[in-house]
Amino acid sequence: MAVSNLDLLNKFRPHKVYKRNWFVGLFNFFVLAVFWFAIIYGATSITTILFAKILPELLIQYGLFPLAQITFFLAPIAAIMVLIPANATFLVLNERKILALLTVRYGTNRVGPDGFLQTLADAVKLLFKEDNIPGGADKVLFSLAPVVFFAPGVIAFIPLLSVATGNSGPFIMCDLSIGILFILAVSSIPVIGLVLGGWASNNKYSLMGGLRSAAQAISYEIPMVLTVISVILLTGSINLMEINDGQVGGILNWNIFAFGNLPLLLHLFPLGTGSIVGLYGLAFLIISFILFFIYIISAIAEVNRIPFDLPEAESELVSGYNTEFTGMKFALFFLAEYTALFIICLLASVLFLGGGHLPCSVETEMAILNSLSNAHIAGDVYDFGWILPSMVLMIKAYVLIFCSVWVRATLPRLRYDQLLAFSWKYLIPFSLVNIFVVAILVSIK
Repeated sequence: MAVSNLDLLNKFRPHKVYKRNWFVGLFNFFVLAVFWFAIIYGATSITTILFAKILPELLIQYGLFPLAQITFFLAPIAAIMVLIPANATFLVLNERKILALLTVRYGTNRVGPDGFLQTLADAVKLLFKEDNIPGGADKVLFSLAPVVFFAPGVIAFIPLLSVATGNSGPFIMCDLSIGILFILAVSSIPVIGLVLGGWASNNKYSLMGGLRSAAQAISYEIPMVLTVISVILLTGSINLMEINDGQVGGILNWNIFAFGNLPLLLHLFPLGTGSIVGLYGLAFLIISFILFFIYIISAIAEVNRIPFDLPEAESELVSGYNTEFTGMKFALFFLAEYTALFIICLLASVLFLGGGHLPCSVETEMAILNSLSNAHIAGDVYDFGWILPSMVLMIKAYVLIFCSVWVRATLPRLRYDQLLAFSWKYLIPFSLVNIFVVAILVSIK
């Protein structure tokens, strides 16, 4: 009788199985990003042009003026409804690919070339999965919870569209005078959907996840709002378009670099005069970096991202509030999570990273915008001036999303007591001190 060799651990060599050239993986990820960005941007742009130009002109030819006007005004909503699912599909695949690169794994590589279509296949699978409602669940609230969680993300996009398109065409309607306050108010609604989903599921783990999400939202909304108030004090506006346009003229004019007070630092050097003025500029520079990092930390916690994903916590709560959800209800939760991540990164780009402006001089940017606004194609003149700010803003947001995935691959999940203590003992007191210092700096400016 043959004796089998059970020494399997010595035979298994993971480095031989998973060994892959990092440059090849990075190149494939770059191709993936360009491919999906072209799909997202192309689909959204075509939809916008269809509703804002082609359909209204066609309806006007048939004398349907009221319908043409309605179609024109529906262009922003149509753009959002195309952008959100396409963008979320890419972000899921983007996260899986980045995690694979950072943890030296292959990642998704089955559906499509190098796995480019994996999340599309996952979306189709979720679309056709059976929609189950657990016994004892509140059917109305169980069905309503994903909608309550998803819908605010669609509404919160509205003020950001004005920045992304430079107030061109129908998107000028999206330029709200209270843009920041509107986004903060709408962004506080989704947590109600999480609590509803957890309670209506009739599952103790789901209920615990819903309650955790409520406590976490209360804890981290406070430092985030205090940070945004500090930005409002420093910029003197609550209109996103005004904050965006205040950062034109190059990377050194971005709010993350002292909110336009960076030239005051020259007074610290021997060539300058008046060291007090230089220290004043240095204080603004330090404050701007502190505000940026407090906002990023609070926003990541607000959208339940690792290391703050305690409402889901697969190892403890079996995915928490969405344990009992299947099919499209589960897909709506996923869409809402990645949409919220995209929105906070867009808002961070507008508040701190120059918004839709290029990191170059005003003259160079204006020359590019003028050439795009007066593009000649087949003898006709077209306005493509909205392309530049929208592409720049999306790229900045994607860079921040990459950083959030990097954080996920690096840091472990916090304990629940550590999560709350970090906000109440450190972030909130620090934010209060910070806003007090900002008020003093603004008053003596």
